[in-house]
Amino acid sequence: MNRSLMILLNALFFSVVTAFMDMKFGYHVIEGNARYLETIETNLAENTVKIHIPAHNDVMESYQIQDFRQGQQLKCLPSVKQCRLRDIDRESAGNAGQITEGFIHSWNKGDNTINSANEEVVKEMYYVDLDEVIDDNSLARSLKEFYQDFKFPVYKENKIPQDAEILNITRSSGETTLYVIYSILNDYNLPINLCTM
Repeated sequence: MNRSLMILLNALFFSVVTAFMDMKFGYHVIEGNARYLETIETNLAENTVKIHIPAHNDVMESYQIQDFRQGQQLKCLPSVKQCRLRDIDRESAGNAGQITEGFIHSWNKGDNTINSANEEVVKEMYYVDLDEVIDDNSLARSLKEFYQDFKFPVYKENKIPQDAEILNITRSSGETTLYVIYSILNDYNLPINLCTM
């Protein structure tokens, strides 16, 4: 067989195999004193990634799906019986294929551990309005299928800007209210009530 035909057949075979394949990865994560196994499942045909993160340090256990076709992520938190929907940042996010490629490359090097001491941790903060429940019928197909395992109320997560100032105010009644103050227009500082505990 000539070389061009061989390359074409290999490319075609690789495309057919990967187009319909779910891949599962397990990563050992070291984050401070916590050590845990994070599981990741990618589906190239659906362009989705599912992630399970066990509870550790001050982080709640979560199950999430990222649907890159829809540009949305659904995270379900069993400990508080909530699911949270947010948009995926299109500028920084890739797709399921790029994520799979990164994991395969890492595994081929024999590296299946993530150590926060060796990585840059990017913190992002979000808030939900517990008075605004999203109708689960409005979820895209892959998100809706994932949601069926939980059936908790779904809330929209909104990103808190990096320059926000967080105020934690405890009243004499013991009730805690978190406020976020940030500039929206013309440098006016507007408070947003995040949640009441």
